[in-house]
Amino acid sequence: MSKLTRDFVSEEPRDFKFKIGTTIASSLSGFIAGVFATLIFLAIILYFLKVTIQIGI
Repeated sequence: MSKLTRDFVSEEPRDFKFKIGTTIASSLSGFIAGVFATLIFLAIILYFLKVTIQIGI
């Protein structure tokens, strides 16, 4: 279980005002970046799917 926890806990030597900031700072920013990347990818796929349907391919 401790190995799993290390994947989500920040190991950065930063000082945060609250203790929870140390725990979730990097994992939260990575999650948000992943969500944006996924949304952009899906938007591109849907755009090309729409164009393909309109062309009739």
